[in-house]
Amino acid sequence: MNNDEYLEKITDIVRDALDDDDITLNLQTAASDVPGWDSLAHIRIVVAVEREFGVRFSTEQITNLKNVGDLIRLVANIQS
Repeated sequence: MNNDEYLEKITDIVRDALDDDDITLNLQTAASDVPGWDSLAHIRIVVAVEREFGVRFSTEQITNLKNVGDLIRLVANIQS
């Protein structure tokens, strides 16, 4: 799976979690850049990403995420 495929799936997850089909993400997008992406939404998004990709994140890994690109790299590293 390449970055574009990860980005597409994660965008779908975020759109679903925030109930907003107009959300567009890129590798530099941070949670603070997306209206409605608060701490509760962050938990829902992280759980949905774990479920979608069959991975589990540690608290430290989640805390260290700065943007969508970090999330994609984390998922890709765990899956490889």
